[in-house]
Amino acid sequence: MDVSSEPSKTFMNPPPTKRWRKSRRGLTGFVVGLILIGLFYTEENWRGRRAWENCQRALRASGVELNWAHYIPAPVPDDENVLGSPEMERWFKGGNLAGWKDLVKKLPSPSFAGLHIDSNTARMFVAEATIGLPGMPAPAGSAMLRWDDPASRTEAARLLTNALGPTAAAPQSSIGVGLMLRAPEEVQAARIFLQCQTAPTEKDLQKFLPDSVLHASPELPEAVLKFEPDGDRSYRVTMPVLARVADFLAWSDGLAPQFAFIQQALQRPFSRITAYYGNPTTIPAPNSISTRNLVQILAARAQCHFLLGQPEEALRELTFVHDFCRRIFEEEKPMTFTAAMLNAAVRGLYITVIADGLRLQSWREPQLVALQEQLKTINLLSPVKQAFEIEAVGTFHSLENSPSAGLVKRSFLGGLFPRGWGYQKMAARVNLHFELVTTLDSTSQTMRPDKIESVNKKTRALDDWSPYTVIGYLTPPDFTRVCQRAALSQTEVSQALIACALERYHLARGEFPENLHALVPQFLDKIPLDVIGGQPPHYRRAADGTFALYSTGWSGQDHGGSRGQSPQSMEGDWVWPD
Repeated sequence: MDVSSEPSKTFMNPPPTKRWRKSRRGLTGFVVGLILIGLFYTEENWRGRRAWENCQRALRASGVELNWAHYIPAPVPDDENVLGSPEMERWFKGGNLAGWKDLVKKLPSPSFAGLHIDSNTARMFVAEATIGLPGMPAPAGSAMLRWDDPASRTEAARLLTNALGPTAAAPQSSIGVGLMLRAPEEVQAARIFLQCQTAPTEKDLQKFLPDSVLHASPELPEAVLKFEPDGDRSYRVTMPVLARVADFLAWSDGLAPQFAFIQQALQRPFSRITAYYGNPTTIPAPNSISTRNLVQILAARAQCHFLLGQPEEALRELTFVHDFCRRIFEEEKPMTFTAAMLNAAVRGLYITVIADGLRLQSWREPQLVALQEQLKTINLLSPVKQAFEIEAVGTFHSLENSPSAGLVKRSFLGGLFPRGWGYQKMAARVNLHFELVTTLDSTSQTMRPDKIESVNKKTRALDDWSPYTVIGYLTPPDFTRVCQRAALSQTEVSQALIACALERYHLARGEFPENLHALVPQFLDKIPLDVIGGQPPHYRRAADGTFALYSTGWSGQDHGGSRGQSPQSMEGDWVWPD
C-alpha cells in the first residue's frame, strides 16, 4: 500500500527544483515585459520630444520669430496714443462695461419712431391692394396690374417707392427699417388693383411684393410689409414708421462733441490698448459693441445726407469711419481674431453705405475719386493673416511655458499612453497653425479654400486620435469660417472699387462700358482680382442700361451670377448689390 501510493504523492508535490524553474521563467518574462514597456515608453517619449524640437528648429529656420516678447507692443505716451485718453479707453477698450453705447443711451429720447423693430412698433399705411377677376374694372385711382404678368411686381414696387419717396436702408437695423425724407403723414398710400383668377393668400402677396423693394435688411426679426385684410378681397399694406432724416440728424447731432473728440484722437501717431500683453491668451481687443454702434450712427448720418442731396457731407461721415477703422484696427499690434473680424464687419457697413449711395445715384465725381482712394488702401486679409500668425506663436508660447507643456489627459486611461504622443500632437498642432498662414496671400489678396479645408480636416483628425488634448483655452477658432468671412468682405471692397469706377464712367459718358478693361487707366488703375481663384471678376452690361458684377464664391465655381440663399452665404457667387 505504501509503495503503490508513492508515485501519486510525487506527482501532486513536484520537487522544489521544478517549482523554482517555473517561477524563474515567469519572473524573467515579467522583467523582460517591463523592460520592453520601458523601452517602448522611452522610445515614444524621445520621439515626441524630438518632434517638438524639430518643429521649433524648422520654424526658426523659416524665419518665424517664436519669442513672444517680440510681439509685445512697446508702451507709448498717453498724449501720443489714440486710445490714451480716459474717454477713448472707456468707450472703445474691449471688456469695458461702460462704453460708447451707454453714452448714446443718455441722449434725449429720439423724436423719430423706435430704434428697433418689434410687434409694438408704430406702423404706417403705405398701400391698398384690391383683388379682382380678369376683365373687372379697376376702382377709381387704382393702378391695374395682372397677377400673371412678370412686369407687375416691378410696377408694384415702383408704385410703393413713389408713395414713400426717397428712402435709405438702415445699417444692420440700428435705426429700425430705414430712413425717409418725408414725414410719415406725408405718405400718400399707393392704390393697386390685382387681376387674378384665384384670390392669393397673404403669403402669396408677401412674395409678390417682398421686403427687398424697400432695401430692408434681411436680418430684421419680422417682415417689413404686412398685409391686413380690409373687407372683401381688399388688403391694407402697412410697414413700420421709418426714421425721418431731419429727426435722425437732429438727434445724432447731440454726439457732435464726442465725434470731434474722437476725430482729434485719431490724429495721434500711435494706437495701443493699454493692457498686459505677457499672456497671449488675454490680448485685449477693441470693444465690439461700442464700435458697431458708433459706425452704425455714422453710416446712418451718411445715408441721411444722400437723401438730402449732400454727397460731400456723406463722404465726410464715411471718411470718419474709414479713419477710425484704419487707426483702431489695422494698426493694432499684436492683431487678434476678434479685432480682424470686427474690422471686416465694420468695413461691411462702410461698403453698404457706398452701395446705397450708388443706388440712389447720389455720388458725384469728386466723392467717387475720394472713395476709390480709400478703398484701394483696404486689405482685410492682412489683419487675418497676422491674427493667424499671432495665434500660432501664442499657442507655441503657451504650450512651451504651461505646466506639463499644456498637455491634458482625455481620461484616466490617457495616463497609460506615452507622454511623447502628447508632444507629437503639440508639434502637429503648431505646424498646422503655421501651415494655415500660408493659405492666405495678403499681398495679392487671394486665398486657397481647398488648402484651408485640408488644414481644418487635419486639425479635426488630430483631435480625434490622440489620447491627449491641450489646455482648453488653446482650442483654435473655426479657421474656415474666419477665412470665409474675410474673403467675402475683401471681395465686397474690390467690387465697391470697381462699382465706383463704373459710376464715374457712366457720369462721364452716359452709359456703362462694354467690359471692365475700358475703365483702365482713366477710371481705375487696375482691375482687382477675385479673392477666390485670383481671376478677374465677371461683368456684363445689361440691355436696360444697368450692369451685373459678381465674383467667384467660396466654391471656386462660376454660377453665372447666381446668389446663395443669403448675402452672407458661402454658396453660389458673390454678387455686387443691385
